[in-house]
Amino acid sequence: MFTTGRKEKGGGSMKLKALEYFVVLAESQSINEAAQKLYLSQPSLTKSLQLFEKEIGVQLFYRTKSGIVLTDAGKKILPEAKQILEYQNGWKALAKQPSLQQIDIYSHCSFPDFLLPAIILRFKKKYPDLAINYTICLRPSTYISRSASKPVLTLFVCDENKSQVFAQEQGNAPLELLRGEYRCLVSPQSPLAQKPSVSLEDLKNCFLVLPDNELDISGNSFVLSESVQKIFGSTSRQRMISVESVSNVIALVRQDPETYALSYYPALKRYEEVARHELVAVPFGFQATKMSLCLFYSERAFQRHPVIQELVEAIGSAAQQFLSEFGDSE
Repeated sequence: MFTTGRKEKGGGSMKLKALEYFVVLAESQSINEAAQKLYLSQPSLTKSLQLFEKEIGVQLFYRTKSGIVLTDAGKKILPEAKQILEYQNGWKALAKQPSLQQIDIYSHCSFPDFLLPAIILRFKKKYPDLAINYTICLRPSTYISRSASKPVLTLFVCDENKSQVFAQEQGNAPLELLRGEYRCLVSPQSPLAQKPSVSLEDLKNCFLVLPDNELDISGNSFVLSESVQKIFGSTSRQRMISVESVSNVIALVRQDPETYALSYYPALKRYEEVARHELVAVPFGFQATKMSLCLFYSERAFQRHPVIQELVEAIGSAAQQFLSEFGDSE
């Protein structure tokens, strides 16, 4: 074990400084050149390396007419010594970094009770000095950031094309949590419930129920695919019903067979009404509603802050746990 100089019982100690001398000498043409790089006298460098060799019980160099050459043991130890010095430099860099003060998390408003709340509560308890801000909004993609000092996590559903666009903006690929599609959620009494798939024509005489914070669906920045936007576009404002929350959406659709809602499968399996067959999720008759629930985060922040790594892994594990409990098939 390498230490910083404290003597251990039954043996000596190996100093990190001696490792640095060894690496510099191994990469130099001569002892004199290495001594100049290290701002040491040649005798001091020679003595330090001799003590180092004595301590580890291995000869690292031998002299030739052309200079010094690494022994076989020295060749084996050199990459390991470099690695130890890299670790040391990394530890010093961590000590200089200010501790993380805040994490901002943005989630699409369709998922206020899905995956995140329990995880955020657990992390708030574990890291009481870390401000974890959780915001539910219509367009979390607008908050995507590459910042490592002010990390941002965003959770939303998007199609493959938009995922690639956001990945370029983020600087790295997202973590795909669920792969699924938007479906038409109706009561068993609805005429749509008996169909194998739903077309835009089938929706013309139905009322679309939305949480009030999703009623504003105009604009190209909306993360859903063009085909899903067409579903909204095919419904007049007169046939859109705004209610207070997702739970109110579920209640109204369950009660009224002329209404429907858009819901993401397989996440919709978390609704008790679906499990009790009080609601039916009918696929749409076109492939473009297929989308993925993705977690976008900065790879730079992930590499710098262990808590970001822990948080991302916790969200990923929660998604896997959901699939294991509810299944990803019909």
